[in-house]
Amino acid sequence: MGSLVTNSREKHDERIKQLADELLRLRALYYQGTPLISDQEYDRCEDELRLLDPDHPVLYAVGTLVETSSRAKVSHQVPMLSLAKTYVLEDLLAWAAGKEVVGTLKIDGVSLSLLYRNAQLYCAKTRGNGLVGEEVSEKTRWISDCLPSLRLNVDHRQEEISLVSSDCEIRGELYCSQSQFSLLLHEMHQLGLPLPSSQRNIVAGILGRKQHHQLARFFSFDAFDFLSFSAEKQPFQHENEKLEFIARLGFKPPFFRHLTNAGEITSFLGEVQDKINEGDLGSDGAVFAFNDCREQAALGNTSHHPRYKLAFKWQGETAVATIKRITWQTSRLGVVTPVATISPVQLSGASITRVTLHNAAYVKNLAFGVGDTIRLVRSGEVIPKVVEKLSSGGEQLSLPQECPSCAQPLEFDGVRLQCENEVSCSAQQLGRVLNWIRAVGIEDLSEKRLEALVAAGLLTKITDLYRLRREDFLTVPLIKEKMADKLFAAIQGSKQVELAAFLQGLGIKGMGKRSWQELLLHHPRLDQLRALSVEDICRISGFAAKTAEQLRSGLKANSQTITELLALGVNPQVPASPGSAGFLPWSGKIFALTGTLSRGRKEIIALIEEQGGKIAASVSGQTYALIIADPRSNSEKAVKARSLGVALWSEEMLFEEIANGNK
Repeated sequence: MGSLVTNSREKHDERIKQLADELLRLRALYYQGTPLISDQEYDRCEDELRLLDPDHPVLYAVGTLVETSSRAKVSHQVPMLSLAKTYVLEDLLAWAAGKEVVGTLKIDGVSLSLLYRNAQLYCAKTRGNGLVGEEVSEKTRWISDCLPSLRLNVDHRQEEISLVSSDCEIRGELYCSQSQFSLLLHEMHQLGLPLPSSQRNIVAGILGRKQHHQLARFFSFDAFDFLSFSAEKQPFQHENEKLEFIARLGFKPPFFRHLTNAGEITSFLGEVQDKINEGDLGSDGAVFAFNDCREQAALGNTSHHPRYKLAFKWQGETAVATIKRITWQTSRLGVVTPVATISPVQLSGASITRVTLHNAAYVKNLAFGVGDTIRLVRSGEVIPKVVEKLSSGGEQLSLPQECPSCAQPLEFDGVRLQCENEVSCSAQQLGRVLNWIRAVGIEDLSEKRLEALVAAGLLTKITDLYRLRREDFLTVPLIKEKMADKLFAAIQGSKQVELAAFLQGLGIKGMGKRSWQELLLHHPRLDQLRALSVEDICRISGFAAKTAEQLRSGLKANSQTITELLALGVNPQVPASPGSAGFLPWSGKIFALTGTLSRGRKEIIALIEEQGGKIAASVSGQTYALIIADPRSNSEKAVKARSLGVALWSEEMLFEEIANGNK
């Protein structure tokens, strides 16, 4: 018996050693910019080691235990800890347990600390092992977001000025956006340097270089924490106040929201998915912190992570595919993007046959071509993306010289190909009108029917929709009297539209429906919004300077369209408040969808949101109803819904509930 116990113990110890050695090897490769496995696979190795030996030093070493450079070592006055994480929504909601939290976009980069004395930057250092980092001051001088001095003005209160008048520290995440990564690749190619395969690891790789400090100018820095070493007590009562103060100092905080309940947390995760889908930022989830700073101080930290913070990540799946064809498409904003048709692969339960290749510079610098092998990743229901090129299979693809839609010459800004033919490029015209149709919910006017109307010369812009007569539809092939009546009625019916949907339909960059809804909580009328300055917008929690500038310029560019729409009888409705006659029946209720539905998912989602409901990617105890083709199904989501007591609705039941609610 004793020998069996001994053998078991030896196997246990051997497995611990294997895991520790493997984690060190994988971590070293990651910080050299050449990751060997996905984040999820790495996390599984780490979780197994934590189960076998919770106190193993490798688990609490942030970065690598192997010396990778001769840079000066600098201790952290306050340890830079890692974060506890979860992939399960129910665990996140249980952790929040009804408390107010602040959610921020989780940037996938390298943690950085900036030290200031009398508001002047004197040292920049990496997280290192959490206790000791490496000085990288020379490189951060090239990064515009790493401010050489803190911006103080007459708007700051005296207590705020005193916080930065002596020693203080700004912490945040250093990263490389997709657009900047494309420019960085080009410069590294010009310098004859080895090219990285992914933007996710290039930051650590360049910080470790002894030369070419200027390459750091392609990096961005989002600040999420402020530490004062002179304040006698906690300088902030709430986490969101801290982030707003950081923004007033001149830094760019990550996208964030103040959240008060489970429904808002779930909705925020939807916003995070939208941000990830935009494709420029490297992100894999969100970070949540208790908003009460006194509670944060009371909870404190473990040796590994703060107890008052939790990272949420989607369980990502990766697959390898071969590029079969590459085509180019013009968006409603005139950007011409490459799309790869690939050998079919299964990711998160879906068959993937097409994937974006980001932008022209990405294709050019990594020499993409037909026959190349690529690695894809898809987290939750987020759009699948290429994370790296594994091997070449054919001749490099050359960039197009003309717009695939209007044949006009393209402009290349070093990152994107742009069609400047805004007035008569059919793809841009079609994209803008289609975006409006989807936003305001004009039923039966499909993309194909819209293309036919454009081809017939009946419309070129959004306002033309409201000039169409019933008889105009009858001039279009395959549109008969009954369909003409439906289309005309649907367009006329869309004149009474929720203000958030009206604004979303304008297609202003950086603004989705949820962002408009947040803005309307503060300025609920269209005339108020049109009068806002960039400074006014920046005062609203969660709206950074870049978004504010995009919003302001977008409203100005669409001023004539807005005026024409109002003159044509379009009547954007001011949001109703709880208790009023116009309050939406499903306000705050969370829905989930699964399986193949007879109507398109976007249409179903639009119907639910029109009633005030919100959409979640997964089923949880907070879900109000799961929309499913067959409520008797035994699919994974259906079984989970039943176990949680969540209602299962067919489409017919959904429409019946909408009708009953509207009575």
